[in-house]
Amino acid sequence: MKAKEITPKEGRCVGIGCPSVFKTDRKTLIIVGSIPANGDLPRNVRKKMGKGEVAVEIPAQTLPSK
Repeated sequence: MKAKEITPKEGRCVGIGCPSVFKTDRKTLIIVGSIPANGDLPRNVRKKMGKGEVAVEIPAQTLPSK
């Protein structure tokens, strides 16, 4: 798999531990962010999560805007 970072400049930071968005050659997105405590997730989010899935939280400016 190949992935290209598409995080907008205003959402990028320097170093490690930075929220990021990547577009892959498999037509998917990879989101790098913090895993919130399960109790912090809204119920409607928890209901959508399947086995083996995790939710990550990132600042809104990290996502590319159209």
